[in-house]
Amino acid sequence: MTSKSNRALFIFKMILLLILGGATLTLTPGCKSKKKLAMEQAAREYAEKVEKAKAELRAILNDDGTMPISEMERRLLDIRNQNLNDPEVNELMAQVEAKIVAMKEELRKREEEERKRQQEEEEAQKKKQSYDYIEDYFFQIAGSNDINEANTKISEAMKLYSSDQVPVLIIISQEGDITDYDKPTTIGNYLNYLKDVKKYDCKIHQARFDEYGQITELELIKK
Repeated sequence: MTSKSNRALFIFKMILLLILGGATLTLTPGCKSKKKLAMEQAAREYAEKVEKAKAELRAILNDDGTMPISEMERRLLDIRNQNLNDPEVNELMAQVEAKIVAMKEELRKREEEERKRQQEEEEAQKKKQSYDYIEDYFFQIAGSNDINEANTKISEAMKLYSSDQVPVLIIISQEGDITDYDKPTTIGNYLNYLKDVKKYDCKIHQARFDEYGQITELELIKK
């Protein structure tokens, strides 16, 4: 009985080993196949991401100015965050970054030029308004109905000047760099002159002001 039992046990073990071995042989190739497929899938996905990134980067580089800088920066950041570590992608990203830097500098220059232009226009407008205000007194004094009215306007006008001795220069002709002036006078004398001749036939060429905004020198030019 013992010999038969041992033989039966031996046969049982052999059958079990054959079954297990067969299972191992059946399962192992399957596991390897799945792993290979997963690696191939990952490789395909990586390649697709690389090609997509290259296409987007080239689109930015070839853009003719229709794409906003903010959109370029957004796309570049998205690609950088993917950490693709592809040499060509890295080179294209460097080119895009350089383009963005250049575009920002160009935009800054244009904005600065526009700011200066607006500032110059505002200053020119303020200057014209200031000159118009000064000349308005000249016209009022020259057009006064009587001496009292003229003297009142002269007193008001004198508040614009640092003193009644402010020099008044009158240009009578200009040719190239050569400028001829009439006999120099002072603002006090010039306002009284307008009162007497009742005519103002000049325009302001230039006015200088002190730190308090009062006129320190006036240059007129004959019309």
